[in-house]
Amino acid sequence: MKYLFAVNPVSGKNKAKVKMNELAILLRENHFDFLIYETQPYQYAGDLRSIIIESEITHVFAVGGDGTAHEVLNAVVGLDVFFGIVPFGSGNDFARVLKLPHKINKIYEMIKKNNYTVIDVGKIKDRYFLNYISFGFDVAILKKSLKYKKFFHGGLAYLFSVISSLVTYKCKVYKINDSVDKFYLSTIHNGKFYGGGMKINPFSEVNDGLLNLCTVKKMARMKLLFLFPSVFSGKHFKFKKVVKFETGRNFNVEVDDEVVTCGIDGELYEFNSPIEISILSESVKMIR
Repeated sequence: MKYLFAVNPVSGKNKAKVKMNELAILLRENHFDFLIYETQPYQYAGDLRSIIIESEITHVFAVGGDGTAHEVLNAVVGLDVFFGIVPFGSGNDFARVLKLPHKINKIYEMIKKNNYTVIDVGKIKDRYFLNYISFGFDVAILKKSLKYKKFFHGGLAYLFSVISSLVTYKCKVYKINDSVDKFYLSTIHNGKFYGGGMKINPFSEVNDGLLNLCTVKKMARMKLLFLFPSVFSGKHFKFKKVVKFETGRNFNVEVDDEVVTCGIDGELYEFNSPIEISILSESVKMIR
């Protein structure tokens, strides 16, 4: 077996690289054959994929947060390798779905045991996602949270972004499959969490062959602010007049704008409208 660790050096407030060095000591002491690949601040999936193939890697670990896991996923989809996450980032929402360990000795034990499950992944255009794709208010929050993460950790950065965006955001009309409405936000999930621990889609499972849509209709800002805390526990499903859940294998999304701005696993993307999101069942052997 041959391992590759794709390390984002700026994850977890620049601590991921230091923690990886500590993990590497354990791996060397126990005679693991591994490479360390330092990620770049651009879409590097193609470069990483070439290294995985050329080096005959059997196990690939994304070392960082959700954005790192997203990019490394795009390097391994379609390859016969095991994929894992070492959650040294800030949000670690997909790691939370899988209940992955954070302490170095427990991470080492996870790697050593090599237990895995086969999971689904989502697809949009030529990109794959582990956790979610989102539209609307959520994207405005994401843009701000990327700035606030320089000053605040994980969920706190997201909370400040929500409050800030609440004041200025204007709802857009979205057509999702056959439904047309003004939505504050729409998220299509494979996992349950986003935003540093918000249980936005409590009904999602990573291996059921389905995507889960959650939509929140336009409402008064004060009502939205009242509803917001329930997202942390997943209890927002009780607000049935404004919050709706659906499942499906495919979702088609259109907006009046020519370009759809969306958040995918914590990263910002733009695609020409309309876009189709689909599920690829049992696509990745995921270490857990």
